[in-house]
Formats: sequence, structure tokens, C-alpha cells
Amino acid sequence: MDKNMRDVYKVCFCLILLFCLGCVRLCAQNNDMTPGQAQSMREQFVEEIKKHVGAPYEYGAVGPDTFDCSGLIYYCARESIKVQLPRTAKAIYNYVRIIPDDKREIGDLLFFKTTSSSTISHIGVYIGNNQFISAISDGPNTGTIVSSLAQDYWKGRYVSTGQFLPSGKQTDSSGKELAVTEFEEEYFDSDYNGTSDSAYRTDSVRFEDQLLFDTSVFFDWSLLSPRQFVFRYRGIDAGFHVSYTGWKLNPGAGFNLRFNTGLDCFQLPVILSLSMNDFIRVYAGPVFTFGDVKLIDSDKVIKGSVFPGIIGISFSTPKWRIGKVSLQGAQDISYTVFNKPDGAALPFMESVAAGLVMYTGLRVTLPLSTFYTRS
Repeated sequence: MDKNMRDVYKVCFCLILLFCLGCVRLCAQNNDMTPGQAQSMREQFVEEIKKHVGAPYEYGAVGPDTFDCSGLIYYCARESIKVQLPRTAKAIYNYVRIIPDDKREIGDLLFFKTTSSSTISHIGVYIGNNQFISAISDGPNTGTIVSSLAQDYWKGRYVSTGQFLPSGKQTDSSGKELAVTEFEEEYFDSDYNGTSDSAYRTDSVRFEDQLLFDTSVFFDWSLLSPRQFVFRYRGIDAGFHVSYTGWKLNPGAGFNLRFNTGLDCFQLPVILSLSMNDFIRVYAGPVFTFGDVKLIDSDKVIKGSVFPGIIGISFSTPKWRIGKVSLQGAQDISYTVFNKPDGAALPFMESVAAGLVMYTGLRVTLPLSTFYTRS
């Protein structure tokens, strides 16, 4: 086997090991649930929430007779479907998968900012027909009550919708979502029924509405040179990326503009990616290198490889949201292949010193639909 490929495999093994360690939580979840099973769990959860309408509010309470807003969610999820959620509204927000508003289903969680701080401070459970149940601490009505997203107070403080259960929507052979469930029809004929409106969407989500665009700015650094272990500035990096969020594993594609001052060159990685949640992304692709490349700590000339090019993994912090825009801290670890000018493999330490780089920076994400006007 070519020595250069052996070096690539060694680095890949290390990255895959990091990837697997980061996926423990994902692997522990039940991703094999059918839409019917998911819908049943959602209905059980909402039924449990309904039982507690009228219960008094008490800060820090987790039932069974009094609740605060997150205590209500925490208690009902545990009692009805045996799901252990985090205890606070902010922690639940960081735990769930944020989804577009038009993919909202009964049993999803609604997040609000009701204080002057920038953090999530209130949470409710969506029950369909633009309504939700939550435990309210003050105002004309307190305790566990039914509210509407159409109300000015909630409309102005709403942040996003989060999903901790798989989708329960059934689709036909063409992929179009079927009509509202019998549970919802029965529910809105009950005492909780408000004025009927068209807030519940039963049409299929458009493809372009499931695309997310993100751009990143990174400070590049490494700890290795062929001769020593030392921190080194390696340049700056700007990334542009689009991902599709309609599947459990979200595919994506993009490119980076990389000013690799550590090797005195400019690089253009073109990547294909796969994300399983908001926090972990793996990617790989060809790299186009421009300029004379010199090895760190030497005048040795080396050559960038187009393919194999780059492989990497990205870790991100929970999102901080400003309207539709999300901000995250991001830490990438990637390996880019370099060879000798004749195409032969570099010695292992030189290969790692040249190609293994850390990227620390900020990622900004927003729906691609932000850039165009709906027809």
C-alpha cells in the first residue's frame, strides 16, 4: 500500500474515533420508530399535558399538583412516555432538534423569550390549531393554561419550535403529508377548542424551505511541526455551506476560502458533508491549492493533493438565536493531504505537521428561504 495512503488512513482512523465518541447520545436514541408509533407517543404526551390544565403555578415545582413552565414538560414527558428531558427551559432548548415552523406537530415544544435577557425563559407544548399549553407565572391568567400563538404577547416573544420525538406525520406514496389526525379533530371539538383557523399546515413542505445556509469564519492553528510541539498560527478561513434538513442525517455541500499562511499558499476545499444534529458534522472532498507550498519550519517545497484532499469533523456549540439567524461557536479538526513535488508521500510527521489543522471560529446559520421572496 502507498505510504501516503497509509498516512491518510491513520488520520482518518483518529477522526472517526472522535466522531464515534461524539455520537454516543445519538446512537442511544431510538431512530427506528415508525410515524405511527411516534404519533401515539405524541398523543399520550399531549393527553397528559391536558390533564394538568388549571394546575397552579409554583416556581421550581415539577408536579404532580403544581408546576413551573419547564417542570410541566419534564413531569409529563416522564410520566406519559418515559422520556427524561432536561430540567430547565434553556437546557431543553439546547437538547431538542429545532425545526421550521411549518413542520410543527402536536407534542412539539415552543420556546419563548419573556424577559429582558437573551436566553430562553419560557416553554410550552404545541397542541395544534396554533395553540399551546404552558404554565404561566403572571398576567390575567396564571397556572397551566391554553394560549394561542396568535396573541400579540406570545407572537412577539416566540423564538422557535423544538422536536424531541420523531415526526408522527404519515405520508402517501408521493411523499405528501396526509390530513390532520383523528386525535386533533377530536381534540378541537372538545372544551379546549378555540376559533378555527388555518394555522395547522397539512401541505407538504417545499424542498427549498428545508435548506439551511451557513457561513463560518475561522482562526486556523496547529500544535505540530516536523521538529517540535508548539502552537502555531496557520491562517484564516471563510466557509460557505448549504445543508438539507429533511432527513435524519442531513447532507450538505460547500466550499472554503483558506489563506494558509503556515504553508504560504491559498487553498479552495470543496466539501460534501453529513450532519446528524446541530452539533456534529463530518466532511470530505477535493482541495485545490494555489501558490508554492513550503513545509513548516523549513524551506522544503511540498505539493497539495487534489484528491485525496481533505477530511474533517466539526463540533459546534448550542445555537444562540436572533430571529431567524443562529450563531454558534465551532471547532473543526481536519487533515489535508500534501505530497512531495513528484507526488510521492511525505514522511508521516511531515504529513501530519502540514495537514492536521484546528479551526476555531464562529458559524452563522439561516434558512436559505431568507434570500428569496415566497410566491
